[in-house]
Amino acid sequence: MAHSGFEASRLHRIWLGWRKEIIRGVVLFAIVVGVGIAVTRMFGVLPFHLGEHVSRAGLDFGDLDLDNRAWVESFRWTGKVAPDQWVWIRNLNGPVSVEPAAGDSLVVTAEKSWRRSGPDVVEIVAVPHGGTVTVCALWPAEQRTCGENGSYSLKGVRKNDVAVRFTVSLPRGVKIDVSTVNGRLEVTGATAPVTLATVNGRIEAITTQGPIKATTVNGSIDVTMGALAPVGDVELKTVNGSITAALPPNLNADLDAQTVSGRVNTDFPLQVVGRISSRHVQAKIGSGGRQLNLRTVNGSIDIQEAGGATPALPQPPAPVAPPR
Repeated sequence: MAHSGFEASRLHRIWLGWRKEIIRGVVLFAIVVGVGIAVTRMFGVLPFHLGEHVSRAGLDFGDLDLDNRAWVESFRWTGKVAPDQWVWIRNLNGPVSVEPAAGDSLVVTAEKSWRRSGPDVVEIVAVPHGGTVTVCALWPAEQRTCGENGSYSLKGVRKNDVAVRFTVSLPRGVKIDVSTVNGRLEVTGATAPVTLATVNGRIEAITTQGPIKATTVNGSIDVTMGALAPVGDVELKTVNGSITAALPPNLNADLDAQTVSGRVNTDFPLQVVGRISSRHVQAKIGSGGRQLNLRTVNGSIDIQEAGGATPALPQPPAPVAPPR
């Protein structure tokens, strides 16, 4: 019994001496677990996984300043892609810009920039297939793949500081799917579905038709859709960044918008179908129908009417509950 009393006394002294550190560690652990659970619940599985495309990357992202580099055009591909067909652009280190084409031909150009590495080791490849085309930037690696339907993978990438900047002139009615790892994505004047994914970069997209699916990890998302096709859901997801979505005034959609740190604001009148708070809104816009899913962890969500002159303001149909 004396031994048990001694152990209890020793544990009590340890607690008194280290309780602040113990409590701080427990709280920090709980926060990490809580944020992890929140992100998992909010996002499920992100549609873009770095591991699907690149493993053991040796690229030099540290001092990369894409805006202040000299760029040299090294690739140009021109071809016919019919409306309702897909174009896939696959990059790893560098931005992608999409603009409307002057005619009915798709034009893809690639410019390279570098500091120490030789630019010729990065190959640009176009793979036409069944009226579609996949265009990839391939860095030196143990295994490299660029194939039909957007297939792209790099395994064992060797250390390299070459960056590639794609510019796409997109014909009317052609669908586009763009991904990169380090770089922003910009789309203007699209008239068909758009899919965009990056890890480190901002996403901006303007389309007359929609819908848009956009995913980033570190960057904001800013999209404008003048109208929406009869079918197709809208998905906008980021981890560290805000989301701004300007949507058609006559929108009919089922809205699910959620943030961990920030607020959800909307111009649209809402019919509550689930929960509603300043951080999580589940509601019907108009008569409902297509899914409108917006997710961020660190940032606010603003849902505006396209062409509207007023800023987005919270307009809940019922009193807002305290954040959970």
